[in-house]
Amino acid sequence: MIFRKTENILHRFVTLALMITMPMLFSSCFALRMAADNTGNVLFGESNKVEKKIKEPIRSDVKLSALWIGHSSVLLQIEDKVILIDPVFEDVIGGLMRRNIEAGLDLNDLPKLDMVIVSHAHMDHLSIETIDEINDNEKFKGAKLVFPKGVEDFIPDYPELLLVRMETGNTYKKGYIGETKDFGGLKVTTVFTSHYGGRFGFDSYLWHLPGCTGYVIEYKGKTVFYPGDTVYDEEAFKEIGKKFDIDLALIPIGPCKDCLEVNSYNHVTSMGALKILEDVRADYMVPVHYGALTYRSDANLPLTVLKELIVVDPTGSSGSGNQQADALSKKVIILDEGQQHVFE
Repeated sequence: MIFRKTENILHRFVTLALMITMPMLFSSCFALRMAADNTGNVLFGESNKVEKKIKEPIRSDVKLSALWIGHSSVLLQIEDKVILIDPVFEDVIGGLMRRNIEAGLDLNDLPKLDMVIVSHAHMDHLSIETIDEINDNEKFKGAKLVFPKGVEDFIPDYPELLLVRMETGNTYKKGYIGETKDFGGLKVTTVFTSHYGGRFGFDSYLWHLPGCTGYVIEYKGKTVFYPGDTVYDEEAFKEIGKKFDIDLALIPIGPCKDCLEVNSYNHVTSMGALKILEDVRADYMVPVHYGALTYRSDANLPLTVLKELIVVDPTGSSGSGNQQADALSKKVIILDEGQQHVFE
């Protein structure tokens, strides 16, 4: 599409110019800030392959399942509904970052798709290339593309997709709830997140563009929570936990230099993710936002620290240490890229 080609050219031009003069501005999920270090890998590297990708990810007997595609991309099945969260499938993201491990799912293996949900417009969450592919696939005609207000400036017109813009609820004045839309029983509610809108880094931090949100997805008695990129806010997440009975939380765990801190680089850390899990009172958690991209440290450091924290149980819950850790380890479902967990 013309939009995507123009965007890719603009990515490269703006990145090269501003990286020389204002490198600290480029922390749009670190996408642009990493570009100089990643140039050789983009041109000559190769993403590691995922062996034995699931060819039939949708099953008639599933009530709730999650397949981790990689980074923050997740395939959800809730009964007969199929939902993609922040789908990014290309090996080189935004023309600037090569992922360490390829996407763990092939779009062509999806028999249907009801909804695509985008949390914000940063390149590692909104892939125009991936949305192009979805729009061009006849099987997905009529699927809904849901995004927060402010992201519409970065999305082309898609004739085969139903575009749905939603208000955010990122302040206490709205009770940390934005709005709810009901799509034939599939309810989507925007909820609190604390991050940045925009797409190119400088538009996030210079102009403070809006356009980021979390989501609660409800269908046939099952509820999934996804905050998108965020920092920890005790009041907000406890309020969300009071308002929704959450079965599954997809919670980011990085990037983080010191993952034992609660927040890092405008993102929640391994420690902060467990605090969110406790606050929203979800039955299960799948950690996301690690592994695929290297943020100037080990891409799997957030997961390593998360595993260590689970053993010692940092939540401070009552009961003996071993019982606490055992209970927490059963709640946190760690997946490999391309791996699917059926909850019910």
